[in-house]
Amino acid sequence: MENNKIKVSVFAAGQRFTILTDKSEKYVRDIASEIDARINSLVLSGNMTRERAAVLTAMDYADDSVLDRENIAAVKEQIKDYVQEIERMQDNNAKLVSDYNLLKAEYERLIEERQSAQSVEENAKKELADSQAQIRSLQEQLKKANEQIEALKNQQPADEEIPLPEEAPAEQEKPITAEDDLFFDMEEEVVKPEKKKKNRHEHNHVNPYQQKAKDKEKKGYTQQRQYSFFELDE
Repeated sequence: MENNKIKVSVFAAGQRFTILTDKSEKYVRDIASEIDARINSLVLSGNMTRERAAVLTAMDYADDSVLDRENIAAVKEQIKDYVQEIERMQDNNAKLVSDYNLLKAEYERLIEERQSAQSVEENAKKELADSQAQIRSLQEQLKKANEQIEALKNQQPADEEIPLPEEAPAEQEKPITAEDDLFFDMEEEVVKPEKKKKNRHEHNHVNPYQQKAKDKEKKGYTQQRQYSFFELDE
């Protein structure tokens, strides 16, 4: 360490001194010059000896040094407080960062849910539009089918109504008198031989009136029942 020290010759308080120091020569000479100027100022203003002025100058420098040390200690305490405050702010900042990350994750989750809900809504709207289009298509098909049905109805001829013959009013039976009974007896004697002759030919001969009645029944006519006062003896 001593190898790095230098000798500096200075003049102060009317005397020359040789200083061994590791400071620069300029720095040592500036300090010596300042001390010499302060001593000379005290000697001239206070009418005191150089020895007393040197002691007062030394006390002033010592006072400044003590104040500087106190100020340095206060500054160190302030720095310590600042460091603690910075550490507390760093802890708060870490908590804020953690809260921010949680909020960011929640925000991203909500964004995904919103996008999913929008996708579901868009799909529902699309399905609704498709359903409405299908309904309109079915309505058009139904309308066309009804129009075709109406057209077929208009093209089909109306059924012709076959008039049925009006039934003749039934004749009221008249009361049979004694003269009628005599007439019936005479008629019966005449009809019996005719009946026997008819029985011989009924299998080979078709009554034209009966055939005509059957033809009318086939065409939809209803045969009006006829009443007679004569009866055939079976």
